[in-house]
Amino acid sequence: MDKLEKAVSEAKNPSGIPFIYNLFPSLLDDVEKWKPHVERAVEMGFNWIFINPIHLTGASGSLYAIRDYFRFSPVFLPFDTFEAQKARLARFVSECREMGAEIMVDLVINHTAYDNPLTQQRRNWYKQNGDGSIKSPGTADDQAPGGYVTWGDLSEIDNEHSADRGNLWEYWWSVVDMFLSCGIRGFRCDAAYQIPTDLWRMLISRAKNKHPECRFFAESLGCPTEQTLGLAKAGHDFVFNSGKWWDYRQDWFLDQLRMGQGAFSSICFPESHDTRRLAEEWNRDIDRVKQHYLFSALISSGVLILIGFEYGFVKKPDVVQTHSHDYEGAQYDLTDFIRGVNALKLAHRVFAEDNRVERVDAGDDGVLALRKTTLDGKEAGVLVFNRTGERREMNLADLVRRLNAPAYRGTAAANVKLPDKAERLALNRYGAAAFRIY
Repeated sequence: MDKLEKAVSEAKNPSGIPFIYNLFPSLLDDVEKWKPHVERAVEMGFNWIFINPIHLTGASGSLYAIRDYFRFSPVFLPFDTFEAQKARLARFVSECREMGAEIMVDLVINHTAYDNPLTQQRRNWYKQNGDGSIKSPGTADDQAPGGYVTWGDLSEIDNEHSADRGNLWEYWWSVVDMFLSCGIRGFRCDAAYQIPTDLWRMLISRAKNKHPECRFFAESLGCPTEQTLGLAKAGHDFVFNSGKWWDYRQDWFLDQLRMGQGAFSSICFPESHDTRRLAEEWNRDIDRVKQHYLFSALISSGVLILIGFEYGFVKKPDVVQTHSHDYEGAQYDLTDFIRGVNALKLAHRVFAEDNRVERVDAGDDGVLALRKTTLDGKEAGVLVFNRTGERREMNLADLVRRLNAPAYRGTAAANVKLPDKAERLALNRYGAAAFRIY
């Protein structure tokens, strides 16, 4: 990173907090159409643009069924040669950096398309069935026959036990290095828990030796905490947590946060390309959507949203079927709200790290109150959420006394106006508030 590049990056976000905007490429097609969306994301306070795979795909057309790692899809980069494609991608990366955002790409190294030439040229890089055929990956699925679904368009890589593991791992490094040469400095590591930690250590250490500012984000959903800790120890800077599915009542999410406290930094999200759209799930209830964004943004180290979240999009992107005609019109506009919450996160360290989170008695079963304390104990804050569709009132002065804290400093709210001093706090339906106590 040269001096100008570093200065621009630090000026936009001196703390390095990851605010991630997922630009799903199939909704936009040609790279020439991406820039306005990056500009909007940066205006909302996002400093990372995450792009799903843009490689040449196999016969299924799935973004995650990669046929050639050294050729990009002409849908996104319509150029005759790979060198020309790389040059345009590098220019896009540079344009984004000038606006204040780094680019993160999806690193898919646990499988390829079934028709990737490597299945013929490097057959011993793949897992094989008893009959010698290449194995397709799959997953448990209660809705599928036999409770298991197999992805027949994919062939599973044997990163751990391949007889030619050395060359296989060097191939993956060449993929990472190719992206680095285009100016890419972020990698979202698909199904990271399925990859040997020694491979991650090699890739991450080599990348950071060349570019210390690189960041690796491990897709870790569904794996045990022990595996998540292993990913952090292997060098991943961030993992993804499960806050999207929390009901604000059960203990499991708080237990997850407690187990990871001080051990790793995590990213929370209200929706992703793998989940239902929140606006569809909650019938475009804007109050609930705003509440969950404030929660997602302030509960952990980083936050991610999917393109269209700010406008109430309801169609879940499909890695095969989605095209640019699926881009929806705005049903509402949360850009100002998101900008405000992101500014709050940036201004208060207690809302920008994975730290101690504990329930506190809000004096009302319909209200959830969480106390957050920084790892060094120097800052503390409270998040308050109305879990009901009815207006609630709480005695803020009593809450502050129970916290044994000095008079609070109001910092932000969603659907509520914080009083200037500790008194009664009115929470609108699904209202949320955040404030520092010291």
